[in-house]
Amino acid sequence: MALTKYEKLLFPGFLLAFQVAFLILFGLLVQYDETGAGAAGDTELTSVGLANNLSGDSRSDVALKLTSAKKITKFYPMFQDVHVMIFIGFGFLMTFLKRYGFGSIGFNFLIAAFVIQWYTITAGLFTFIDQAHKGMTSFVININVEKLILADFGAAAVLITFGAILGKASPFQVIIIAFFEVMFYSANEALNTYVFKAADVGGSMTIHAFGAYFGLAVSTMMYKKKVTKHPCNGSVYSSDLFSMIGTVFLWLYWPSFNAAIQSGNAQSRAIINTYYSLTGSVMATFIWSMVVNKDHKLTMTHVQNATLAGGVAVGSIADMVLQPWGAILVGFTAGSISVFGYNFLTPTMEKWFYIQDTCGVNNLHGMPAILSAIASAIAAGVASIETQGSKVGYGNSLYFVFPGRAPVNVSDSLAILNVQPGTGRTAGTQAGYQLAFMCSSVGISLFGGILTGFIVTYLRAFQPTEAKDYFDDEIYWETPELMPSNPEHESVDSPDDDSNLNCCNKLRQQRSQAATNLGAEGLEMKDIDFKDEPRRRRSPLAMGSTTV
Repeated sequence: MALTKYEKLLFPGFLLAFQVAFLILFGLLVQYDETGAGAAGDTELTSVGLANNLSGDSRSDVALKLTSAKKITKFYPMFQDVHVMIFIGFGFLMTFLKRYGFGSIGFNFLIAAFVIQWYTITAGLFTFIDQAHKGMTSFVININVEKLILADFGAAAVLITFGAILGKASPFQVIIIAFFEVMFYSANEALNTYVFKAADVGGSMTIHAFGAYFGLAVSTMMYKKKVTKHPCNGSVYSSDLFSMIGTVFLWLYWPSFNAAIQSGNAQSRAIINTYYSLTGSVMATFIWSMVVNKDHKLTMTHVQNATLAGGVAVGSIADMVLQPWGAILVGFTAGSISVFGYNFLTPTMEKWFYIQDTCGVNNLHGMPAILSAIASAIAAGVASIETQGSKVGYGNSLYFVFPGRAPVNVSDSLAILNVQPGTGRTAGTQAGYQLAFMCSSVGISLFGGILTGFIVTYLRAFQPTEAKDYFDDEIYWETPELMPSNPEHESVDSPDDDSNLNCCNKLRQQRSQAATNLGAEGLEMKDIDFKDEPRRRRSPLAMGSTTV
């Protein structure tokens, strides 16, 4: 049933309420840390030598400012790269649907902005629990550039979930999903920080696995049988080109994503390993895409997505000592899994498990993340301070890669290196915690996704989208006509792209005509003529073992 003009104002009203609430919480709890705090004599300092002629408190102030400058220099370039991935990479990657380009990019923009604010608060609240445990009484959320990167990571998890329900959820539903997901995400992240202490520098378990399986759980609750044959559930030549823009941006900047929060040699390894792993996934994609296609042609869905699987699969192990050949092997394996997942697993999941995965997030994010978790357990099991036999030497950087392995009582020599006290775990124990955290991420995401999916699906107040309106921008955006309504034009034998566009325009005309005939009751799925119109390519959930 179509929304009235007053019902359409409910969503912006809720957004306004959220923004007012966030403003109040930010005003009460959030402030700059020492890198942004205003102070008398706060000037740009470029040389440690400026502090040599000072003493006492003055020297401490100068040292603090120099430390702040170093943090900005270290984190801001990485932050910019991650920011580009969130707002350009993810946004354009989802534009493959021929009639949902505005929604893909526009709602991506909204979701990311919403999550950045909400995550800042939720993540900060979980740090208060730790502070209270330590007897601290001052509860303030201190913000710096590193925290901005973590907020972008939180947005990435929610955008992965958005990919699973792309085109099917109303903007109202999407924001409510984001609201609940960020709380579950922050809880899972806090569990790792304070309990599991698993190595996950690139967020394969924290971000990719969590976002993918949360999204699949929500999608299961929103299942509609006729979605696969929806005439707008597919791509055209131009929409696939736009989607490749997102692929290329993500591919180029993924090393920064995996290395952003590390430092020193570990950061260098994260960049190198991600770089080579991505090349491995590209090679695997082009090999297997032609093999599994019945005409032995390349499938654009595979190239858009499976080429990125190496970045996900190497995420948890990016800062570990893999050697370049190991990174390539991981990337090649992930690319292979992703291609076969798109071609065989996605249609099977929908047929037998009622899971509709619009973007195929299980193939790009879910399964490669599980591969990364397994690889991280293996790497953790052979990690050591020194190279001995089958052990791989890390030196003192072992305690930065695996914080849980640091000794409970840190020596002066390690304290100088800024090593924080850990739990003194053995290699085998750390390997177990790697797998345990993966189980935690999947378990919490599935529970949270099912609960959230139930709420947004069965509470009509959140304005669930009717199946007839799926994958179409016209419901929520002012859109131009795709094709002129010219009978002579429509009678001409047109290429596949035109057939796709005419198919969606035909659906629009039927919707308008049926709405006129049926009055306020609107158009039901049975009133739409779902003829098997020629289409160049369907979305992943509509693909069988072969792709046309």
